[in-house]
Amino acid sequence: MREVYHLIRRLGATSKYKGYYFVAEAVRISMEAQERPIKITKDIYPFLAKKFKSTPMNVEHDIRTVINVCWMANKKKMDEIAGYSLSYKPTNSEFVDMLAYYLSQAEELEQQKKRA
Repeated sequence: MREVYHLIRRLGATSKYKGYYFVAEAVRISMEAQERPIKITKDIYPFLAKKFKSTPMNVEHDIRTVINVCWMANKKKMDEIAGYSLSYKPTNSEFVDMLAYYLSQAEELEQQKKRA
């Protein structure tokens, strides 16, 4: 989980935003469930709303706020994470997916290095 927080901070968002925790938890869930499709509005928002005593609508809004902050603060790093130059600000589900994929690839690389 530390890697998720670190990555979000490198993008320019801090824990002063409620969405910081929502994004981190959404990324964790996404990474754990890579074998099956997850719907952000039906699976993740309600789960996070219940866990953090909020509403799905607030969760969605707070994640979007974090994306806006990251987009303004460090678009270059967002491009690096996406693997290509983003021509538009990613949606909530695209953002969570980008971070989850980036971190899973980093984990996989780390495990390969340990085995070699």
